[in-house]
Amino acid sequence: MRKRIFVMLAVLATAFAIVPAASATGDHPGLTPESVDAVIFPGGDFVVEKTVHTPEIPPSVDVCLLEDETGSFSDDIANLQNPVTIQAIYDGVTAEAPDAQFAVAGFRDYNVAPHGSGDDWVYQLYSSMSPDFSDWENGVNALSAGGGYDGPEAQFDAIVAAVTGPTDYVPDSVGEQADCGWRDDDTVTRVLVVTTDAAFHLPGAGKPHANDLASTVAALDADDVVVVGLKTGSAGGELDALAAATGGSVQPLSNDGSNIADAIIAGLEDIEIDVTMASNCEWPISTTFSPDSLTVTSGDDAVFTETILVAADAPGGTYTCTDQAFIDGAEMVDDAGAVIYETKTINVPEGFLTGGGQIGKGKTAENFGGNVGFLADFSVVGQWQFRDGAEKLNMHSLSIDTLQFYMIGGEPADPPAANANAAYFAGTARVKDGTAKWIDTCTFEAWAEDHGEPQAADAFAISIDCGDDGNWAYGQTPLDTGNLQIHSGVKE
Repeated sequence: MRKRIFVMLAVLATAFAIVPAASATGDHPGLTPESVDAVIFPGGDFVVEKTVHTPEIPPSVDVCLLEDETGSFSDDIANLQNPVTIQAIYDGVTAEAPDAQFAVAGFRDYNVAPHGSGDDWVYQLYSSMSPDFSDWENGVNALSAGGGYDGPEAQFDAIVAAVTGPTDYVPDSVGEQADCGWRDDDTVTRVLVVTTDAAFHLPGAGKPHANDLASTVAALDADDVVVVGLKTGSAGGELDALAAATGGSVQPLSNDGSNIADAIIAGLEDIEIDVTMASNCEWPISTTFSPDSLTVTSGDDAVFTETILVAADAPGGTYTCTDQAFIDGAEMVDDAGAVIYETKTINVPEGFLTGGGQIGKGKTAENFGGNVGFLADFSVVGQWQFRDGAEKLNMHSLSIDTLQFYMIGGEPADPPAANANAAYFAGTARVKDGTAKWIDTCTFEAWAEDHGEPQAADAFAISIDCGDDGNWAYGQTPLDTGNLQIHSGVKE
């Protein structure tokens, strides 16, 4: 009968894995590979490249539209309020980000000559952050165009109010207004979409304007708000500076604003996002990711190197766990809103031989090593290599088909404690004799003895059969250097 003893300590360990190829569609969002199936010996690891196909729009996003409501935007607002446009913006965002919420606000200028007209105001909120289409629609339909008077407007002050509110800019015909209603959630990507065709007023002597580029960027940074600018050719470079400072983008807006739906979607698809990976693997399986995080443009791929490790004292068996990606701290989900996982199945051998060594010295020495072991279902896995320096003979195993542990005379295999001190294994191999071509139709048998640590009287023998192409045999010989270890053992 076979006996399993779960006491293992690996000196030389390796992994064998099946990693499915990436999806041919390359759809975003997604994770490749979608699964990993690996054999990892205790104390060993397996490295896999993990690609996060990020969503075109962050999965959890707050979008506040801050619309220019001065007189020159009358046609833009009319186009924006087309029911088809209102619906297209909402549907385009929520198709990529089902958790999206929307707010609508506007800006003009101070009602102080010569900057603004008598009924002007700096900032006004029409609908606070909400996932409901009706709130978004009502907010857009509340916009109106008028006033503005001179060329530049109070965009800097309006942006700060939209981000930080409540702010009471005096004199102001609408009084104190709240911010856009951003969600208090670190996993939400906050985006302020600012439309304008004018330059920005700066503070100055006798002017009511309070904020400049530096103070506005500071307010945006403090609340983690990204600026997406939509501007016509007559606007200045202020939106470009704000977008660059916050990881956003600037999109061209037609003179009548007829392309605003496409421009908003393009802007949301062109912002910087932070991507991280996480795993729920538990002892004896652990994972690390390098780098810890990546900043990419939404819709681009983020590539991580994952190292899967198995504890040196891991009991044999099959372990399953999952990885997932986070976008700006939010779980990456598919189009249906379900979290995307990569599944890994790690098979840890229950009894195995590991190690290697050298018989003889110098260039004519015999060198060998690898590992062979039983999985939980008693199937055999492993790999072994052998080289005879004198004959310039190289052998690499192709399969391990047979493995048996048993007891013979001499010192026990301790430490680690094991119920065997000898192993026999056999399989198929490819062999290269000197400068001849590789022969892929060979078989081999090998015998290993473990008589304690370090090395003690460990011994190794191998027989290689390539039929008419050659046969080689090396008798049971003590190691000159190296170490062979039998861990627990599964034996007849």
